[in-house]
Amino acid sequence: MKTWTVMLVDHDRLFSAALATLIGGGPFRVSAHAASADDALDLIADGDQPDLIVLALQDGMPEEIAGIRRLREGTSARIVVLADTIADRSLSQSLKAGADAYLNKSMSSESLLRSLRLVMLGEVVYPTHVAGLLMAAANERPQHTPTPIAMPPSGDLSKREVQILRCLLAGQSNKAIARNLHITESTVKMHFKNVMRKINAQNRTQAAVWAIQNGLSPLVTA
Repeated sequence: MKTWTVMLVDHDRLFSAALATLIGGGPFRVSAHAASADDALDLIADGDQPDLIVLALQDGMPEEIAGIRRLREGTSARIVVLADTIADRSLSQSLKAGADAYLNKSMSSESLLRSLRLVMLGEVVYPTHVAGLLMAAANERPQHTPTPIAMPPSGDLSKREVQILRCLLAGQSNKAIARNLHITESTVKMHFKNVMRKINAQNRTQAAVWAIQNGLSPLVTA
């Protein structure tokens, strides 16, 4: 099993300890704790090389956003922000500073672990109701120029393709989608290929953003 090392950044040691216990199993191994972004950079300078940095955002103050930016410049690790509340301004600023995910501390443990796995697979994870804000922030990030997502003609997607997109919004893997829709994994991949072509999406993240912008909601299945 692939294992990813995690550095936790939070001045609240009690919360960090609880979080370490929560995510310390499976593919994640907590390797270091830091009280601030600068302390994390000191650990990195001393040789710690985390695959993932989980940073607890207190109130989105400018110095905290600047800390995310310094982390982005100082490491290639994926960066996840955990916020007390979902605030549009701190979300936008965190993404522009280089965060790969912006999550709410109150989310369920299952959702958190699923989100962390998606981040390590290269996805950008964010609250679905602020997807439009994500795209606005992403367009301002200097690392790349996102490909605009074209809108297909109304009704161009089949019922099954819409179901696939709704499952994607629920954070389901191809295997989970196949199980929940009672189809094969190869069929799921075929539908994804067709959907990507129809909406001119380059990856699953763009497909998810398109789905949200077009009024689709996550499909929750038993």
